[in-house]
Amino acid sequence: MNIFKSLTPRATAIVAVVLVLALPGLGQAGQAPPPIPAPPSASLPPSISLGEARVIIDGALAYARQRGTLMAVAVVDQAGNVVSSDRMDGASFANTQYAEAKAFASVISRQTTQTLSELAKDRPDRYFGIINMYPGKVYLVGGGVPLIVNGQLVGAVGVAGLAQYEDEAAGRQGIAAGERFRANRR
Repeated sequence: MNIFKSLTPRATAIVAVVLVLALPGLGQAGQAPPPIPAPPSASLPPSISLGEARVIIDGALAYARQRGTLMAVAVVDQAGNVVSSDRMDGASFANTQYAEAKAFASVISRQTTQTLSELAKDRPDRYFGIINMYPGKVYLVGGGVPLIVNGQLVGAVGVAGLAQYEDEAAGRQGIAAGERFRANRR
């Protein structure tokens, strides 16, 4: 039912003017909407920059080069989105996906993927619950390490392609490089 059909032309015009004046932005044709103020920096979530992610990756790749091995490495932000990733020449293409899945699993659980892998024998219900909750997104094998800055989670690093327990060691070497980078920026 159209309520304007029952109004006189004068009443319709009055309703239209009232609506134009009452609704913000309707009567301001051609004008840009007012800017949305930026939230105070204290309320912004902690983050990791692309530059810092690249330093972490370079540090982890240095670990593999020192040992003459090949690997892939990924850094994700606190939401699990890839900030940057890299695969060494000759490393398996699958290692990139494994590294990203390890980093994702580490950031969502806030613990290493080595710790998560132990759930398979101690808490299989939880282990398979995580896998089923994030199908194709998590890889619960050692090599994912959370990135903590000033007590706050900012992301995670994932490494794949090295021998058992070396993936995590490479990730930790990358994190150490990232910590030095962050300290020198102050």
